[in-house]
Amino acid sequence: MRYLLIVILLSSIAACGRDEGKPSAPAQNSNAVPLVTATPIAEAIVYPRLTAQAQVTSRNISSMAAQIAARIDALPVEAGQKIPKGTVVARLDCTDYKIALNQAQAALSAAEARLHLATLQFKRSEDLAAKKFISGDALDQSRTEVNVARAERDLQASRVESAHSNVGKCVIVSPFAAIVEAVPGNVGELASPGAPLVTLWDLQTLEISAQVQAKDADSLAKAKSIEFHTLDGLYALKLKRVSPAMSGTSRTHEARLDFMNKAPKPGATGHIEWQDTDPHLSADLLLTRNGELGIFVLEDGHARFVPIADAQEGRPAPFQAESDMLLITEGRFALQDGQAVNVQAASAAPSPRN
Repeated sequence: MRYLLIVILLSSIAACGRDEGKPSAPAQNSNAVPLVTATPIAEAIVYPRLTAQAQVTSRNISSMAAQIAARIDALPVEAGQKIPKGTVVARLDCTDYKIALNQAQAALSAAEARLHLATLQFKRSEDLAAKKFISGDALDQSRTEVNVARAERDLQASRVESAHSNVGKCVIVSPFAAIVEAVPGNVGELASPGAPLVTLWDLQTLEISAQVQAKDADSLAKAKSIEFHTLDGLYALKLKRVSPAMSGTSRTHEARLDFMNKAPKPGATGHIEWQDTDPHLSADLLLTRNGELGIFVLEDGHARFVPIADAQEGRPAPFQAESDMLLITEGRFALQDGQAVNVQAASAAPSPRN
């Protein structure tokens, strides 16, 4: 046993001597130049498709209201019904207004009779005055009586017209081909002037109302083609205008668009979609440095960080690139502005995404 311990001790001493004479492994170089891939930035440019919530509406949504105070006799239409122009949508009790019309017509007849009598008397007065049988004052009085009778006749005639107009207001008709949206009136109620009885959508003036983000308003104005996407399908649109006013709650601009061909059902909801005409960089190419979003480009063997002012996290960023700019696509995540890099050949350019 003593002999075995001596052998083990001598072997350990010899091994230690060999380790001391062996050169140590070189330390890892912390200043190694990173290897990156760069591609022409033109190959990374995309033209994203933008969207905005939208709804089919009408330029002419009319609340057909009572113009006179009367009891509602009938509402012969129902919500959701499609009606042609001239359809009766409400009837009011017209008894009192017909009585008023008869009274006005009777008063007119009496006024016409008085005018006729005054005219005959004036002609006789003219004959007598020519023969010097009456004075000039008497002739003037007769002339005045004719003028007063004529004015009374005209007043009664206007009252007849007013009574006719009120009788006509007892029947309310649709001024256009329409969809009945709602019937807020009720048969038997007393309708007061201005009280809505039926709400109609004009089918000839259907259009799109879209809520567009402020940053997308200019892009929509320059779009070459716009589509409305709904459950019923796709519909081609033409931009009419984008309101310069901004909504106080949603902070969006309202855009109005016309249908180029067919139109969906009134009230249908969906979204409009168009392709941006300005060049963008894909969101996955963006990096954050010092609180700014941007990209790394290659300049004289160094990585230069280029911030993009209007960039937003997770969205393609608008970017006007120089034609000879080289975009660092691989190996960019650990880079710092101004850092020296080694460039390897690009295996494949990033595929443009809409």
